[in-house]
Order: sequence, then structure tokens, then C-alpha cells
Amino acid sequence: MANNVRINVIVVTVPERLDQEWIGRLAAEPQIARVDRVAATTAGFELIRQTRPDLVIVDRDLDQAEQLVRHVFTTLPTTICIAVVARVDTATLRRLVAVGARDVLGRPLQYAELIQSIRALLETEADRRTRVLATLDSNRPQVRGKLVVVISPKGGSGTTMIAANLAVGLRQVSAGRVLLADCCLQFGDAGVHLNLWSRHTLVDLIDHLDDIDDAMIGSVVQQHTSGTHVLLAPNTPDAAGDIGGGQIGRLIDALLDRYEYVVADTWSFLDDVTATLVGKADETLVVTTPEVPSLKNVKRFLEFIQREGLTRGKITLVINRFPSVDGIALDDVKQHLRYPISANIPSEGRLVTHSVNRGIPIVLSHPESWIGQSLLKLAAHVAGEQVATLTLAPSRSRSKGLAALIERRGLFGFARRET
Repeated sequence: MANNVRINVIVVTVPERLDQEWIGRLAAEPQIARVDRVAATTAGFELIRQTRPDLVIVDRDLDQAEQLVRHVFTTLPTTICIAVVARVDTATLRRLVAVGARDVLGRPLQYAELIQSIRALLETEADRRTRVLATLDSNRPQVRGKLVVVISPKGGSGTTMIAANLAVGLRQVSAGRVLLADCCLQFGDAGVHLNLWSRHTLVDLIDHLDDIDDAMIGSVVQQHTSGTHVLLAPNTPDAAGDIGGGQIGRLIDALLDRYEYVVADTWSFLDDVTATLVGKADETLVVTTPEVPSLKNVKRFLEFIQREGLTRGKITLVINRFPSVDGIALDDVKQHLRYPISANIPSEGRLVTHSVNRGIPIVLSHPESWIGQSLLKLAAHVAGEQVATLTLAPSRSRSKGLAALIERRGLFGFARRET
């Protein structure tokens, strides 16, 4: 284990194994601050929740180990879990790793193997946290980043799907530092769309606005596999009542000092928070769908924010799920809104359902699809590229310019090394 690192450990086992030699030896290690032994899973759950240990070692049968590891991973994702089971085979490894185990060891446990595993896992975790902080420090933009707000005055219009794919798409096409901020404060779903969860949310930064620095942001934001950073919405709806527009404005300013792009997903009504975001936005994507209730609300929304002077930036009208079966025709949409439609996202419900249920953005799972290409083009448009974002029929081949841009950046947005 690393020098000067003292960790707290909880061992969850069975009564007849509470006095195993390896537990006593572990407690005697100079880098171990404390080892607690528990022989009941219910008591183990509660002790882990209260003390938030650095490491949990689960020495139970397979079904109980799987349940406990899943609980730890979903409750305290930064806590390392090691499972100890009777037999380590491929099926067992898959079950336990799938629910969050960082290593799986067999019985009888070899003490040297345990210490080696703990040392390696702690070094990996320390390196991961260092890299998250490094991404905040490296290549910091010298000018204010661009705030892109995704909003619809009609619920169910697909703003979160668009915001999540837009953020990941911006990371792909620009290779810049991108953050997705889930500002749907009561029931935000950005984490679901990206298969991310954490007890650390936007609230942790709102509560410390006077002390925000790179280290604090790095400990709160989650990093998606695409390289996109994500600031999750509060985990409880009541937290939204304590957050106002002024606080959101200060938080966004701090984020724009550190990211080239901040994409804010918002809820479907214009309150102090959303009005602040729209007012600060460099570009506001107003999302509608080709149905009368959505078009009615969007028309009123556009008229209101323009009449009241709520936005200083560009307004981009995006029609989602279009073309679609039985949807209103494009000419009728234009006539009703009396506002230019800048982009469309086609209706491909099967791919969207597949994407959301698996937490994989469409721009990663199906980038060659019509909807995938439309979302990537929208990202390229936001990044300043001249691309056609209104397409009423799928293309048989990708746009050469867009394809080349993404190819240079690599699949997940990291620049490829030239040879």
C-alpha cells in the first residue's frame, strides 16, 4: 500500500469466520487505520452506510456477496469492494464484477494475494482521481466557454436525450472539454441516459459556491467513457426548493471558466432557474415535436422570451421525432411557429429505447444511423461547423467532412496519435 495512506476497512463475513488469521494480520498493517468485522449482512449494510469505509471485503456465499457488493457500489461508488468466494470461475467473476466488485479472490484466502490486491486497487483509484483532476487543469480555456441550454416548454419532448447526445457529440467533434449539467433539479435523468450514478451531485457545488475550485469540481463531476464530464441532478426532489437562479448562475460561471462547452439540460417550465440559464446561454436549443400541444407551447415560449428580452444568445429551433408517422407536415409547422426550424431529429423509437435502457448515447451505439448522424450534425453545428442539420431523408453515407472530423478525433473524442 502507498506510503502515508491510512484506510478504513470493513470485513463482512459469517460468524464462524470472524476470527480468521488474515483479518487480524490486516488490522496490524501500519497503513490500515481501522478494521471492523461484521457477521450479519443487515448490520454490515448499516455500518457501511454510516462509516463510508475506503475498502469493503465481502467474505460470504456467492448470492449474499453479489447483493452486498451491489449495495456498496450503488450507495458508495468510491468505496472499493473485494469479494472472497469459495470458487473463482468465469461465471462467478462476471457476476461479481458486473455489480461492482474490483477484485474476486478464492478461499482459502492467501494473505499475500490479498495485500497485493489491496495495494494495486488503491494505486489505481488514486491514479483515477488524479487523472480526473488533471483533465480539469490541463488545457484550460483562456476565454469563457460556451453555454448551450436545451429546453422545451412541453414535457416529454426528448430534451434529455438530445442534451446527452449533444454533449457526447461535442466531445467527439471538437475534442474539447465538455460538461453536461443536469439542471432538471427535481427529476433529472441525464445520469440514466449515460449509465452514471453518484451520491455527489449539483447540490454539493451549490452548497459551496464561495469555495469552488478545480479539486472540488473534480470530486463531484462524473467522467463518462467518452471523456464528457457530467454534473448530476440532486438525488432527492426536495433539494430543488433550496436552489435559485442566482446560485445556478454563479455555478455556471464557474463551470464556463473550466470547460469549452457546458450543455445544460432543463425542465419544461420557465422558472427562476431556467430563466437564468436561458438568459446566460450563448445558444438555446428549443425543442418541439410535431404535435399540436408541443407546437402551441413552443410558439408561446418563443414569443415570451423574445418579448421579455430573456435571451442574449442565439435561438436554435429543433424539431424532434420528425419525420414521424402521422406527424404534422413541415410546412404546417413553419406556418404555425413563424420561426425558422434549424434542425430535426428523426423518429427512430427503437434505437432511442435501446439507447436509454442501456445508458449508451445513440452517437456511440448507432453513430451511422439517421438519428445518430442527425445528432452528430447538431453537435457539429453547435461547435461552429457548416453542416446541414435539417435532413428529411436518411443519407446512404456519412457526410465526408463530418466523418473525417470524427475520424481524426477517434471514436470517443480523443485525438489520435499521428504516426
